[in-house]
Amino acid sequence: MDLRDKVIVITGASSGFGERIARHCSRHGARVVLAARTAERLDELAHELGRRDGRALAVATDVMSEPDVARLAATTLERFGRADVLVANAGFGVLDRIAEAPVEDLREMLDVNVIGVMRCVKALLPHMIQRRSGQMVIMASLAGLIATENMGFYSASKHALVGLARTLMLELHSTGVRCALVCPGAARTGFQQRADAAKYTRLSWLFGCTSEQVAAATVRAMRRRTHGEVIVPWYGWVSALYNPVPGLARRIIRLVG
Repeated sequence: MDLRDKVIVITGASSGFGERIARHCSRHGARVVLAARTAERLDELAHELGRRDGRALAVATDVMSEPDVARLAATTLERFGRADVLVANAGFGVLDRIAEAPVEDLREMLDVNVIGVMRCVKALLPHMIQRRSGQMVIMASLAGLIATENMGFYSASKHALVGLARTLMLELHSTGVRCALVCPGAARTGFQQRADAAKYTRLSWLFGCTSEQVAAATVRAMRRRTHGEVIVPWYGWVSALYNPVPGLARRIIRLVG
């Protein structure tokens, strides 16, 4: 699919993966709708990517707020008449061992990482189904496919996203709408503002990647209209071994650290 003039809504667009994806989409000629809580940074990015010529629109959005998400969808459709792709990227993580982790952290991560994503999906999916065209891009994580220490709560939220995205792939069959599930490894982004980098395991960094790699893979999934799963880095596919041989996988994870 040629991304030129396609309308791409990106949540969590003010930094990290979201910002990089927005820049890549803009370079391919897409019109980008930038959503995040940080209005000032969004405005700067929209100005840089083409707000003056109508190719970039900033909409301050908290995905935990139903009215905010409804306004994001309404503003997009009013301004551009359609939404071709939703990149549901907003999310965060707090790392800790389960015995010490406050349950409030889990509650907040579920509200942002899971329910926030579904709020955005449900706000735009009916429009796409009606048009029989569009794509949902769900940004999960390798932490949603494999378990490592200190990531119990974060991993729970991303496992939930993997399940939801895989269900969407089934339910969207024959609708004309596609669903791509993107699972990146650890990357050094604004994510570490709350996720203590010292609590990452060695295994997490062995499956590390960069924002540039994730953005390139995500845009490639849009251009190919991928209906399936994208792992970044590519060798993260070995995480699939966790399901058939979980005991062996746990031993390897403990050995690597």
